[in-house]
Amino acid sequence: MSGDFTTTVLDRFGVIGQASVARIESRSAAGVGAVRTPDGQDAYLKVTPAALGRQALAAARRELAFYRYVAPVAPLRTPRLLDSIDIEVGVAVLLEAAGETRAVASWTDGMWADLGRELAALHSMPLPEGAGWNRPDALHEALVNPDLDGIHDFWAGVLPQLADLVARRVELEEDLGALPPVFVHGDCHTDNIVHSAGSLVFCDWQAAGIGRAVSDLAFLNVRATPAGVTVPQALIDTYLEHRPYDRHALRRALLAEELAILVFLWPPFAAFNSPAGINRIRRRARELAEQWFETLA
Repeated sequence: MSGDFTTTVLDRFGVIGQASVARIESRSAAGVGAVRTPDGQDAYLKVTPAALGRQALAAARRELAFYRYVAPVAPLRTPRLLDSIDIEVGVAVLLEAAGETRAVASWTDGMWADLGRELAALHSMPLPEGAGWNRPDALHEALVNPDLDGIHDFWAGVLPQLADLVARRVELEEDLGALPPVFVHGDCHTDNIVHSAGSLVFCDWQAAGIGRAVSDLAFLNVRATPAGVTVPQALIDTYLEHRPYDRHALRRALLAEELAILVFLWPPFAAFNSPAGINRIRRRARELAEQWFETLA
């Protein structure tokens, strides 16, 4: 966090930076730091200056709107909003320190089942009104206007079905869009979920809005795969117990979503991963592609 806007924020909130600054949400454009409030409460300060661009500012305002208007009625735990600033030069939110993250490899089947139940509740809540919740859909954009060079550079030679997947991406999108829209977290992975007294607390709502339920469910696997973790069946089983869908329809949509993310969106993120993580992603994509083409037979 830097610049005049951050100085304004620090003066306004009166917070003190911790000796050890935790940078959560590492791929978010916003700067996030651990701070302490004047009354000694541990908190996180999230600062998005206008210099980061309109998209970053829009995402920050979407998150602030979530904490103001949706979080109070949402059927899951989120950090409490302690204070906020929304002015021309930037947006800042001060949030309570609501718990601790746990490495994805340490998640138990019970934790995954709890997450399935929480996501079922989120996806069952009434859709909020207003055009502001029509979130950008990066996967749709990537399917309509794919980066063919980048996709080819990463997947050619390691994904035998690549040409067919590119040619049949309209069918992929039809499959992943088969279920009705719901309110989604939009960036659902274990680094954005903290644990507190046996409960899950959902953080980072910058991508929240109306979307596909399977986008939340599939992204968990996308982010877990490089660590060698596959989300267990317990998550989907519990999800379906609390939000009944046709199991076959959900499985097909979930398969298409995860496969499409890996093929059409993931290549630029390879740089964030180890060679072992990249190999796991490639192996996972091959498995998913084989499964998806089997559904077409």
